[in-house]
Formats: sequence, structure tokens, C-alpha cells
Amino acid sequence: MAHVRIAAIYQIFLKILCRTPRWTRALDRQQTPFLRSKQRTRPFGAASQEARSMANRSRRVAPVGLALVLTLVMAGCNANSQSPEPAKEKAKAAAALESVPQGQTLHYLSRRANESFETANAQMVPTSRLRWVHRGLTSWQTFPDKDTILVPDLATDTGTTADGGKTWTFTLKEGLKFSDGSPITAQDVKYGIERSFAPMFQGGLGYHKTLLVGGTDYDGPYDGKKLDSIEVVDDHKIVFHLKRPFGNWPWIVSMPAFAPVPAAADTKPETYGEHPVASGPYQVTSFRKGSQAVLERNPNWKADTDQARFAGPDKIVLDMGLNNDTIVQRLIDDKGEDKAAISNALISPSQFQRIESDPSISNRMANSPSGYFRYLAMNVKRPGLSDVRVRRAINYAVNKAELQSVYGGPKFGGQITSTIMTPGIPGHTEYDLYDGGDTGNVDKAKELLAEAGVSELKLTLTYPTDVSAIEEKEAQSIKNSLARIGVKVELKGLDGDTWSELVSSDDGDYDMTTNGWGADFPSGMSTIQPLFASSEIGNGGGNASKYSNPKVDAAIDAAIAEPDLGKAATMWAAIDKQIMEDAPVVPILVQRTQALAGSKIMNYFIPAYPPFANELVVGVGR
Repeated sequence: MAHVRIAAIYQIFLKILCRTPRWTRALDRQQTPFLRSKQRTRPFGAASQEARSMANRSRRVAPVGLALVLTLVMAGCNANSQSPEPAKEKAKAAAALESVPQGQTLHYLSRRANESFETANAQMVPTSRLRWVHRGLTSWQTFPDKDTILVPDLATDTGTTADGGKTWTFTLKEGLKFSDGSPITAQDVKYGIERSFAPMFQGGLGYHKTLLVGGTDYDGPYDGKKLDSIEVVDDHKIVFHLKRPFGNWPWIVSMPAFAPVPAAADTKPETYGEHPVASGPYQVTSFRKGSQAVLERNPNWKADTDQARFAGPDKIVLDMGLNNDTIVQRLIDDKGEDKAAISNALISPSQFQRIESDPSISNRMANSPSGYFRYLAMNVKRPGLSDVRVRRAINYAVNKAELQSVYGGPKFGGQITSTIMTPGIPGHTEYDLYDGGDTGNVDKAKELLAEAGVSELKLTLTYPTDVSAIEEKEAQSIKNSLARIGVKVELKGLDGDTWSELVSSDDGDYDMTTNGWGADFPSGMSTIQPLFASSEIGNGGGNASKYSNPKVDAAIDAAIAEPDLGKAATMWAAIDKQIMEDAPVVPILVQRTQALAGSKIMNYFIPAYPPFANELVVGVGR
């Protein structure tokens, strides 16, 4: 298992990540756009206890690639002064990708039996198949060789704020229509968001639920109540009133719950996702639960209003509940309709060997330039780890090259890292405060332990056992690394639920644990706040290091509030380094993800962020 490929690991993360109540990630972000578990509400940011925790993340995984320098420039009160014209921006995107022909049928092979086009509790990124049917106020534009950017979708721009990010205004484009011919209005957007608060739609990406004024006490529209913090000014203008300044709101409104839903069509909420009224380029014409969905063109969608979707295929057939390995084998074999297929299947180590040995197959595999943040968390509340010099020594001691090998090597496993934010997240900056080379610096580590007056140190390393042998091998590698500096490590494997409860409790009885994380949207907030804010210690929070630094908490709050995302990125970069000065974690890897497509599929790539193929730009060649 010394060279287990990341595809298998990817599958591992899927389970691991969604185990922890506060952690949600989506490997299949194409419905857990990065995976969630139970919805939970808790404060975010040290200073704002009234604002409950952002989404119920899954994390044991995290995003990606090149330094993503996004700037929503503040011009006067505008979050991004003037939005580019959709047609021009779409042309730029098309120039960077292959030209997608109109026509043909795209096949989607899903290992998930419960596929749906419900947006109220969806956890899928804006580049996933859910968005074939639904649009949002904003969306994401991805590229094979450039950073992901935020673009307007139903809105004319990515939002404006006149009060530093506490109130956000969006104006809908003129002439937008649903698939039934009715106009898309601001009221439809408001209603779509309100639905997500209903108890029947627990879960999903719930940042908005804790940010909107009155959101934590609101239970949806089905009892006739409205959420007043979502203000409909007229058919085209909608205003959001937040509890506190929040600069990333333009990213939040790209999430599934912000898709418009006409109230008149929502007569059976439990099954609305099977036959929703479409705002995107495709409408559901046939839906057999757990079996198959057929999508065909929405005649009322206008390409010149949409810079996120290419909408090449005339028809999309989504087959559900298929065996994972069978899907991959079908894509490897590349026969018949499978030549025009994509999927959410995870590639096994044995299948990787076959793929690598044949260029005609390997050329059809997308490999992410970046991925998820894998790290070792050190419980700073424990006596043996309370001295920062000890934690720094452990940073020097860990043999990251060996861990990279455990996860499949540099090509499939991932790249060795020394930072918290991954490439592809705005503000990601390469630095290494504890440069011991890929295999570690034993002498420097011993020197720091001597300075701290520490000898014969004994620590526990806790890890989950119900996913794969990979976690045990990872733990054993760390144990071996620390043995080189005289630190004895006792390994404690636990079942997933027990492990999750332990590391997310306030006084967990462990010294160290391995973990992984994936961000919901490209901002340092989506990784740093849940993992290192003191508000995230215990009560299901993601701060497994039990790290608490009032200066860091204050810096996190300031970065969250900053409406200029360019400035915020710089702030997150500084916080990243500030945290690593205290060494509560050992960054290990940025883990890669892979996906395979049929030979007729065009524009199949994994961008820097998110670590999933953009399903909105693929086409089918003739």
C-alpha cells in the first residue's frame, strides 16, 4: 500500500471528511461539492457570537492550484465597480477552451442513487451538474491554466455594498425567463432562499442561514412567514441585510440555495427537485428516482445572458446508482455511448495502473493541479505540546516525502506543502517557516527540543480506522518520523464516529490527529476560520488543534469583514503565516484529484479551484 493512488485516497476523504459535524466537503462536490454531514449552527469569528458557524462543512479535504488573485475592486461603494459584458467574457473563456459544438447527447454516469435537482439543501459547487438546470445570482468561471473567477449570473454584476459589506444589493438582468415562460423576478430569488431554511431541507451549504438578520430563528416560508432581511425592492432588485460585514457575500450568493424558485410551482416541496422549473439551459423532461434523469434544452434560456455555461449538448442523460468501479471500467473501455460520458466515479489503484499504461486512456484523465489540505493537528492544550518549540520541532521532524509516497506520490498523491491555504485560494503564498527539506531536519528538531528542556516525550496520535489502511500507514509514518528525534508515539485507531466526537470536543483526550480539509469557496476564510478560530474549539467545531490566539481571532474577524476581496486575500495570507508561527499544525500535502472522461468529451479539465471538472463547459464531439 506504499503507493496507494489518490483516487482511492479521494474516496477515503469522502468518508472521512463528512464524518465531522462541522466539516463538509465535496469530492463529489457535484453534490457535496466538497461533502457535508449534519447541519450545525455555531458562532464564527471570535468576536461575533451571534453569527453562527458558516456552513456545516465536511472537510477532510481542501482546494487547489495556482495563486488565485481575485479582486472585486471597490469603486465608490461597488464591490466590483463595473462587471464585464457577459458575451465578451464568455468569448474570453471560450478562447481559453475548445470550441464546443451544439448538439449530441452527453451521458453522466453517477455512483449516487439519490441524484436530485433540489437546491435548498444541495452541497454542490456552482460548476456542477445541478447548474445545468439552475442559475444563481453569481457563478464561477474556470480555466485550465488560469485562476477561477467570480462572474455575474442572473445578476448584472457581483453585488454592491454601500456600508462596508453589511448590506448587499443585486440587480437582475432584463428579460430572464423560467422554462415555463414566466419571468424570473427578485421575489423568486427570495423565495428560493427562504425554502432552504425549512426543517425538511436540513443540510446544504448554509452560510447564509447564519449571516442574514433573523436567519437563525427562521423556519422557511411554508407557514406563510417571510425573512425580512431579504428585501425585494422591485422585480429586478434584491437587497440582503447581514448581521455583520461580510466581504465574501458575492461568493455566497453563487451557492445552490440562491437559485430562483417560483412559489406557484412549489406545491410539493419534497419532490420539487425531481421536476424543478428551470432557469438554466436545461430542463428535466424525465425523472425516475434512483435510476435516470433526462434533461433537454430550456427554450427560454438565453446564451448571451450567461457567461458560465456553454450548453453544447442538446440532451443530457444522467444514470444514477451505478457501481463505482464499473463506471470507471466503462470509461476505460470507451465503447458506444460511454465515449460521450463523464462521471463522479473515483478511480482505484488497480485502475490507475491500466490508465497509466495506455496513452489513449491517460490522455482522457484530468488531474488536478491542486486539491485538499492534508495536515497533522497538534492539541496545544496538552502538556506535551503546549510549548511552541516542541510543535516547531515536530514540524521539522516529519518526513513529508514518505507521507507523499503513502498517498500515491507527487503525480497522483499530491504536492508537499508548508502552508495552510492551498494553491488556487486568493492570498495563497509559498513560504516555509520550518524548512527541513522533504524528508525533515532531524538535527534542528532535536535542537529545539533541547531548548525546550524536553526529553523522553510521549505523545498519542489518534486516527480513524473505518475508512482504509491508508490512515494507519500515514500514522505509522509520522510515528517513525518522530522516533528519529526521540519522541515516542502511541497510535490510537478509532472508529469514525468516535474519532469525530473526540477531535471536535472541547477537551478531547488526544495529543495529535491527522486530518484533511477542503474549502467551500475560494477564500482563506473557508479554511482558516473553521480550523483556527477559537470559536471553533469544541461543540463540533473544526479546530482540532484547540488553537486559540486572540490576535489571530481579531485578524480573522477583520478579514471576514473586508469587502475588498483583494485586500482580504492579503490579510488571509498574513494570518496563514501568523498561525504557522505558533505551529499548531504540520502542513503535509495538497492532495490531488483525478477524473476520467469518454473520448468524445471536450473541455474536460480540473481547474486550480475547485478540484472538480467544470461540468458546465464540457461538450460532445462528433
